[in-house]
Amino acid sequence: MPYLDSKIEPNRHKKNCINPVAKRLYIRDYDDKGKQAFVSWGLTCTTCGVVIKQKYQPNLTPKELKRKERHIRLEGSKYSKSVGKLGGRPYGTWKEQFQRNQDYKLRNKLDRLQRKKLGPTPMSPEEVGLRTRIGHLKQFYELMSLHWGDLDIAWDDELVEKFLNISPRPTKTELAEVFQPSWSKVNVDSQKWRRYAGFVDDPDKQGWLKYDREKYKDLLKYEALKRQEMMREIIKRRKKIS
Repeated sequence: MPYLDSKIEPNRHKKNCINPVAKRLYIRDYDDKGKQAFVSWGLTCTTCGVVIKQKYQPNLTPKELKRKERHIRLEGSKYSKSVGKLGGRPYGTWKEQFQRNQDYKLRNKLDRLQRKKLGPTPMSPEEVGLRTRIGHLKQFYELMSLHWGDLDIAWDDELVEKFLNISPRPTKTELAEVFQPSWSKVNVDSQKWRRYAGFVDDPDKQGWLKYDREKYKDLLKYEALKRQEMMREIIKRRKKIS
């Protein structure tokens, strides 16, 4: 995407913006014949993140047209009411839903621009994913407390934030080792935590597992403390470097 030859008006930037750099945002669109094209959607400042939309209405793809017809057909039906109740927000009109999808795409676009702004070593998608998962470990341990009952795990949110914001930032190897250490017996991945949940190594049969609720809960506590110790050690190493 080329840089703009025009600028965003100074009063449109955020007050703390010290290096305004305007960039054009393009989105994928389709013409009347269904051919793909990238069209200008608006402007953004890569420093403060402000977004200025242009008066542009994207054409709908054939798939989106079908969704629109289906959405309009279901408006006011029992299905739309139940979906709204489950989702915690009104089903809404097609225009509102379409705008939410566009805003979601825009947020992802801005996130990618922010990652590119990090210099010669931008974050890879894998690194971003690991950082996100480490940030969500608190929710994982809260889920374990609910699932296993009387399980009290002390998790330091401030430590996690400090760890993710150290300079130089944690490497992908360090992030992977904190999230899922090589010695870990508990799978903290939100999609896989049920796998072997409650099972620990069987001391009587090498290579076998056995179900032991209490030992598994002790294992959860131990690994949570160990992960926090690992983050503290990495922070200490960075302080020595700086």
